[in-house]
Amino acid sequence: MKLVVVPSNKDDIGMYIEKGADALILGLEKFSINYLELSIEDIKHIVNKYPNTEIFISINKTIFNSELKELEKKMLELDNISIKGVLFYDLSVLNIYHKYSFNYSLVWHQTHMVTNYNTCNYYFNKGVEYGFLSSEITIDEMMEIKRHTKMQLFTFLIGHSIMSHSKRKLLTNYYTSIHKDYDGQDKIIWENDKNYIVRENEYGTCILNGDVTNGTSFINDLIKVGIEYGVIHTYGLSQALLEQLIPLVKDVMISGSKARCEDIQKLIGNNTTFFDKKTIFKVKKDEKKD
Repeated sequence: MKLVVVPSNKDDIGMYIEKGADALILGLEKFSINYLELSIEDIKHIVNKYPNTEIFISINKTIFNSELKELEKKMLELDNISIKGVLFYDLSVLNIYHKYSFNYSLVWHQTHMVTNYNTCNYYFNKGVEYGFLSSEITIDEMMEIKRHTKMQLFTFLIGHSIMSHSKRKLLTNYYTSIHKDYDGQDKIIWENDKNYIVRENEYGTCILNGDVTNGTSFINDLIKVGIEYGVIHTYGLSQALLEQLIPLVKDVMISGSKARCEDIQKLIGNNTTFFDKKTIFKVKKDEKKD
């Protein structure tokens, strides 16, 4: 399994690679949500500086018709850089991809939709080589998908998992409703004993789980079935923490060390979220009386 790191700032990229990252996921400026947004020139510089590191680029926002020409231009520019692949959400990326013989691959990354092997196989037959599994399925479901698809798969191991995204500017709207100005900062909201991180930018609002997911105790199972990439999303994690965390995760991937898993738990806890807990949605019974 290769260790993938999602940077939160450019300055720490060298440290991530030095500590054991095999690959990075970077956001494309104006076309990415919840990833570090970089220009084509920034991406080119990073690719040239770290030629032995796999670089994936996220294009994961909803694309409007007015943006299609610019998107096509950017995808062509990326083809002149030695990137490994492009993560996509909007199917316009797939359509543009089919117009050209790009040197890079595609990664199906529709957040909560990558949940079954039939759809993985559908996209694989459309020329999509990789898939990024939903963070809301269990380890058993991940393993079942891998057993029945030829797609190379990413799975989210560590970080604040995304729960939802809205094109609406929810924080701006809230502060406007109470006659205040939104200060542009991320906010924490609480519901009972759970907290959630709310982030807003020009493309809308992301809501993240306030607890840090730790899926490292399942790495051995993921490796056994052949899942290729494990991802650490660094948002909200300090540089000092990541300097300790990345080598530990890399060690687990190489040696399967249970002791290293315990060391990781001491750093970030043991919140396994959906790895060992099924997502169950129930329709509430209508209790209204006639």
